[in-house]
Amino acid sequence: MSEQVAEGKAAVKIKEDSCSRCIICISLCPFDALSKDVENDKTILEIEKCQVCGLCYSACPSHVIDTLHYDLNSLTKYLQKAKKHYASDTLVVMCKGSAPDLAGIEKLFGVTKFIPLTVPCVGRIPEDVFLKAITMGIKKIYVLACDEDYCRYDSGSPVEGRRIMALNLMLAQLGYGKEAIVLKHSSLKVKVNQELCIGCGNCVFYCPWEAPSLVTPGAVKVDMDKCHGCGLCVSMCPAFALDLDNWEKDRISLLISQLAAEMAPPKVLVFCCQWAVFPALDEKPKNNIRYVYLPCAGRVDTNHIVEAFGKGVDGVLIAACSEDDCKLEGAGGKIQRPVAALQERLKQAGYGDRLSFCTVSPRYPEVFTRELAQFSKQIAAIGKEVPA
Repeated sequence: MSEQVAEGKAAVKIKEDSCSRCIICISLCPFDALSKDVENDKTILEIEKCQVCGLCYSACPSHVIDTLHYDLNSLTKYLQKAKKHYASDTLVVMCKGSAPDLAGIEKLFGVTKFIPLTVPCVGRIPEDVFLKAITMGIKKIYVLACDEDYCRYDSGSPVEGRRIMALNLMLAQLGYGKEAIVLKHSSLKVKVNQELCIGCGNCVFYCPWEAPSLVTPGAVKVDMDKCHGCGLCVSMCPAFALDLDNWEKDRISLLISQLAAEMAPPKVLVFCCQWAVFPALDEKPKNNIRYVYLPCAGRVDTNHIVEAFGKGVDGVLIAACSEDDCKLEGAGGKIQRPVAALQERLKQAGYGDRLSFCTVSPRYPEVFTRELAQFSKQIAAIGKEVPA
């Protein structure tokens, strides 16, 4: 057993005794985490390779793959509660990587009142979820997936597209119309304010996909076909000339103010890579802990960390993927240097222990739970007194 496995219960497991050996999961896994042991006639899951995309879970015809995140039971319970809460018969399922704000949903689908369901990848949604939604009285289902070339899990978006196509054919025969489930693709991209750009080249240097380029002195151009929306360039821009759809600077600043105001002391704010931590659908955070979910830890802006402290937050924890797990070519790891530099400056003011960085994975949810508990305990011990 590896050191990581000892850290807690894995988020994905196979009920081997019930497996039919159909190898559908093996053929779909984007990360080669599943393989067939021909000699012993077993399906092998290498949990260290697993990225918890949920494709194997949603595709297993025998239902022998279990997942701790967004399984059929939790999704069904969420829909039952959410239908009453939102008083709507329209469901919008969104990938975290493509989900815009409410105004963006209205623009894409033309709906203003709907039940939102945001998941790490739409590819993890099995057919049963859509069918159960229909039996609950949901009359229209919209699905927003990442553009297929930008799927963080490589195969999630195209697989779900084929699944929805097959479902629509079946539902049409049952009298639900030709397009009971509407599928659209979208990817959130960086925005450039040329008037503010100073041509420093930071974005060109840091971008993992070589999307930005300096076209003239003092002007940058971004190839949107290459941009994957990690936000690293935004965080590294000293001139505030870049921003990212749905994770704009002002939007995050406003969110920090709102969260800081509603927390009880000792206040702990967590900047999370949304691929590193998967919150439960019905999760209610402790009254002193709040989360800012980001498209990548690379979007963590040191200015936002300072803002948080200025708004009365007592401790800031950054939860990122490890370099091997990063869905965005290691963009998250590149933020460690500026965070470490900020930590050194904070130490001079007596705030060094109030900022921490950790790497976690949804494959072992208990690791993040323990990291957060330990950090919260540390902040509680420090107290709220401003150093003299």
